[in-house]
Amino acid sequence: MVLAPTRELAKQVEREFMESAPMLSTICVYGGVSISTQQRQLQRGVDIAVGTPGRIIDLIDRGSLNLQDVRFLVLDEADQMLAVGFEEDVERILEQLPKKRQGMLFSATMPAWVKNLSRKYLRDPLTIDLVHPCFPKTHGGQNVHWMLSMWWLCVIINLG
Repeated sequence: MVLAPTRELAKQVEREFMESAPMLSTICVYGGVSISTQQRQLQRGVDIAVGTPGRIIDLIDRGSLNLQDVRFLVLDEADQMLAVGFEEDVERILEQLPKKRQGMLFSATMPAWVKNLSRKYLRDPLTIDLVHPCFPKTHGGQNVHWMLSMWWLCVIINLG
């Protein structure tokens, strides 16, 4: 399961999975569209669910999404989830996940809430700082942020 702060990011992540691992069935769930269509797709079963915390909560509350079989969790842009007010939803979702799972948290910044999430819900978290003083800088002096491809996530899932 992948949690994303916006529908646009959720759709982008799902598209990456569909292109990188077409053998996996995916669903992208977010508000503003028919929930019944998403419920029907979940009933048929999916390998990967990507969505915004609000819609994930709606589907859990309606009994359409059971998190007990989740083996992998990705929190994408965790700091942005804080910025748009998803703290309670994210924590509610994390509380319902199995304790035995692999988790990954991606965040451009590490505010206190994100640090607390990693300590509370990730086992032996490893921090990888992709913005280091020795990395190249743009003409404006800003660090160049290196992006990890969703393809690697698919490799991890296939190896898991």
